[in-house]
Amino acid sequence: MIQTRSKPAVSVIFFELNEAERHFLDKYVAAGLLPNFQRAIEGGAIVRTRIPEWDAGEPKAWRKISPWIIWPSVYTGLAPDAHGIVGFGQDPSALRGRCVWDVLDAHGIPVGVLGSLMSYPPRTQGAARFYVPESLADTSDCFPEAARPLQEFCVFAARNYSESFGRSAATAIKLLLKTGKSGVRARTMLRTLGQVPIEAVRGAAVAPERAMLHSYMVRDAFVKLYAATRPSYASVHMNQIAYMQHRYWRAAEPERFEDSLSTTDRRFFRSVEQRKSYEQKLSRWIEKSFLHADQFLGEVLELADPGTVVLVGTALGQRPFDPVTDIHNPVVRLVSERTLFDAVGLRDYVVLHQMNPDVTINLPDEAVAIDAERKLRGLRVEGHGPLFTVQRRGAQVFCELDMPRRAEDGETFTIRHDDLPAFSADFAQHIHEHGTADQSTAHHKDSGWLLAYQKGGRVRATHEVVSVTDVAPTILSLFGLPPAPWMRADAKAFLTLGG
Repeated sequence: MIQTRSKPAVSVIFFELNEAERHFLDKYVAAGLLPNFQRAIEGGAIVRTRIPEWDAGEPKAWRKISPWIIWPSVYTGLAPDAHGIVGFGQDPSALRGRCVWDVLDAHGIPVGVLGSLMSYPPRTQGAARFYVPESLADTSDCFPEAARPLQEFCVFAARNYSESFGRSAATAIKLLLKTGKSGVRARTMLRTLGQVPIEAVRGAAVAPERAMLHSYMVRDAFVKLYAATRPSYASVHMNQIAYMQHRYWRAAEPERFEDSLSTTDRRFFRSVEQRKSYEQKLSRWIEKSFLHADQFLGEVLELADPGTVVLVGTALGQRPFDPVTDIHNPVVRLVSERTLFDAVGLRDYVVLHQMNPDVTINLPDEAVAIDAERKLRGLRVEGHGPLFTVQRRGAQVFCELDMPRRAEDGETFTIRHDDLPAFSADFAQHIHEHGTADQSTAHHKDSGWLLAYQKGGRVRATHEVVSVTDVAPTILSLFGLPPAPWMRADAKAFLTLGG
C-alpha cells in the first residue's frame, strides 16, 4: 500500500445530488428558498458539466446517459463507453479503472463512502473509515458494523420493490426499527412508519414523500458517520430530486407543456382541467426536494472543519419531456416474470428487480447468458416492437422495458416471440400499470453542474464548462495527486484553492 506521510491539508465532502437540474437550482435560489446553496454559490465556484461523445440525436438517447452509467465516469475519469458499466446490478468487476476513493485509500488518505452508485462491494486497503454501498448492492455488506442495520433495511426495500408491501411489511418494520443504531433519528423512523397511514387519509398528494424517506435516513446516517470518523474524503449520494423532476416537472411548470391529455392521462382524467387540478396538489414536490437538499447542505457546512472543500455535483441533468408528444413512460411493474421467461426457455437464472420494470438477469455462465439474450430479444409486443431493449455483459443480461403506446383508448396488447410462433401471452398479465396518473414528464440530458465551496477559504474554477471525466482528476489534484494512469489523456483539474 502507498501511504501518505502526513494528514492531507485539505478535506473534501462530495455531496452527490443526482440529476438536480440547474434550472430549478437557479429558480429557487433567486426566490430566496435555498440559503445554503446561495451562500455556497456566492462564496465558491460553479461550473457546467458535460458528457463526452454523447449524441442527443440518437433514438432514446437518454438511455445512454443513465445515472448508473455516468456516475462511474465521475468516479473513475473514464468516458461512459470506456468504463464497462451498462446496467444496474452489473458485476462490479466489470468496472475498468478504479474509483477516486480507491485511489485515495491506496495513498493512505482516510475515506468514507455512503450510497455512491456502483460502489459495491465495500473495500479498503486500510484507510477507509466507513463504506456503505448503494442500496441496490448485492448484499448488505458494509462497515463499520453500526452501519449495517441501515444497509440491511435499504437493500431489503430495494430487493422487494416488486413485491406487495403487505407481504413484506413486518420484516421491513423490524429492520427499520434497528436503523437507530446507524444514526437514523426516531423522528425519521416515525415518518417512515407513518407514510402508509398518512397516504390512506390524504391520498396521492402525499405519496411522493415515499421518495424522500431514503434521503432522510441517509442524511441522518451520514451526519453520525462523518462526525464520528472525520475522513479526509467523504461522499454521500441522494436521488430524491431526480425522482421528483422525472414525475412532477409538468405539475411544477404546467405552462411548459401542452394543454392536452396523454395516453396515460386519459386513463384517469376526463379533461385537461381535471388533470391540472390533480397536478396542482403535486406542484411543490420538486421544490420540497431541493429544500431538503439545502437543509442537508447546511448541516454539511456546519459539520465540516475549516478548510474543507464541499463539492455538490449532479453528473447529468434533466429536461422536460411532454408525455403528450415526446415520451410515453407511465409507471409500470414487471410481474410474474418467471412465468414469461420460463415460457421462452430460460433456465437456472436469477432476476434482480432493482429498477423494475427494468431487470437484471444473472445466468450461471456466459454461454447460457448468450442463449438467454437471444431468447429475450425474441420477445415482442404484437403490432408494436420489441418488449425489451436487451444488452448482455458476461453472464448477465439487462432488460429495459419498451412500453408501447396505445393507438386508442382501451387497446390491449399481446406478447409474441419471433422464434416461437405458437407463443402468446397477455401483456397485462406481466406488465401492471400503476394505479395513479404518475408518468415521466422529464428525462436525462448531458448538462449537469458542480458547485465547489471551501469553508473559511476560497475556491476558483479555471473553466466554465468541464467534462464529467474531469471531476475525478480534479478531486485527486486537491490532495496533491496527479491523474491516474487510466484517466483520459486530456484530463484536467479545474479547481484551485486560495487567491
